[in-house]
Amino acid sequence: MSQHLSDTILRYLQNRMPDYPFDMTVDVAFVDELVEDFPNADILEEIKAFRWYHDNSPVSRVRCIRNAIRRWVVNGAKNRF
Repeated sequence: MSQHLSDTILRYLQNRMPDYPFDMTVDVAFVDELVEDFPNADILEEIKAFRWYHDNSPVSRVRCIRNAIRRWVVNGAKNRF
């Protein structure tokens, strides 16, 4: 797994996702798991698409943001096959 990729995704969640409840301990494990579980997916692009699909305020529209992001990535992976 690319540490650079994980670091890039973490920085995006922390700095670019409005109102995202960033927690280094939780989000390192979350991002590492996404990258590991979906090696053929562009996780950063999926997260960006998720953000903009929700008009730049996904946190206000979903109850559990990490679960919603994971579901978004899962659905994106299904659509690629």
